Amino acid sequence: MRLFTSALCTTVAIGLISGCASNVSPSNSAIPSAGSASRPISVYDDSAPPLAVSVLHEIIPEAKKKEPSSGIYVSEFGETELLGYAADNKANKGPICTVQGVSSVNGVAVDLKGNLIDPDGGSGYVIIFQGPDMCPTKEVGLISDTFGQPSDASTADGATDTIAVGNIVDKGSAPGSLSICTLKAGSCATNLTNTAIYHAGGVAMSPSGNCWLDAKTTSTGGAALIYFKGCKGGGVVAKGFKQTYYGGIDIDNKGQLVVNDLDSEDTYIYSGCDPTCKVIGGPFMLKGESFFGKLNAANTDFAAVDRTNGAVDVYSYNGKSIKYEYSFTKGLTVSGSKIVPEGIAQLPRSKE
Repeated sequence: MRLFTSALCTTVAIGLISGCASNVSPSNSAIPSAGSASRPISVYDDSAPPLAVSVLHEIIPEAKKKEPSSGIYVSEFGETELLGYAADNKANKGPICTVQGVSSVNGVAVDLKGNLIDPDGGSGYVIIFQGPDMCPTKEVGLISDTFGQPSDASTADGATDTIAVGNIVDKGSAPGSLSICTLKAGSCATNLTNTAIYHAGGVAMSPSGNCWLDAKTTSTGGAALIYFKGCKGGGVVAKGFKQTYYGGIDIDNKGQLVVNDLDSEDTYIYSGCDPTCKVIGGPFMLKGESFFGKLNAANTDFAAVDRTNGAVDVYSYNGKSIKYEYSFTKGLTVSGSKIVPEGIAQLPRSKE
């Protein structure tokens, strides 16, 4: 069971015995709190729980000396580890590795170098782990996000480039925002806000340096896609956006946005949205309530975390349509609202 595995690795780390080294982060368990939110919240905190949310799929991750450079990361809000799965998991095998010591993670990301980006809601830091192999143990560095609770991120290179960080809520539980951060500065120097934002959801940054944020607009619902040209200024609410509730965002290799709608369980494919959106495909009905979803590098697969069934659902993708292929569940846990699978990242990721 995963709880046993975590305890085992902790014991091993304390005793300096080899065997779990690939599953233990050496330093981030001691990271001081930098965030400004009074209590880390999940993107699911204010949405009704699914009809059936009592799923437990536990398995001991296999110990590997050398992790592959391709796979799928899954975060579970309420857990202290990220799970790493094989890229093709039709056989429904358990995690091949874990990243320990994370806290209250909503979304996760991978950059073009294969580095793992953890917008860590519990600590208030954006943690960058050195890739390109799965489940790295070495940290490239930390970025302090004092504006709010980091919950999603997007960047081409977390070590050298600008990182767009979505804060689900800001300091004092104020409406969320988009922070612009760099590792060199060690902090987020700029905080972008818009009156349409109540809670900030998925974030995407284009290669040309433009940003999008999918926001919940009121305490009871609504959605707006906000376009920040050059990742600056107050942003513009995009026209032609079809979602009724917020969700995650990814960008395909044609520059099209793939956006989930948690409430309707739909996904749309858009072009433009700068600030006028054109629907390329959708709505595509997903298997369950899925906030975050990400494309692989070839743009042939779209993987989404399904909290309804405690699963990762994998769909085929061709730039115009999304079609269900298979699901995997081993190693995922759903326990009421305390532990919920949420974030996902594919390694290597879409090159946008």
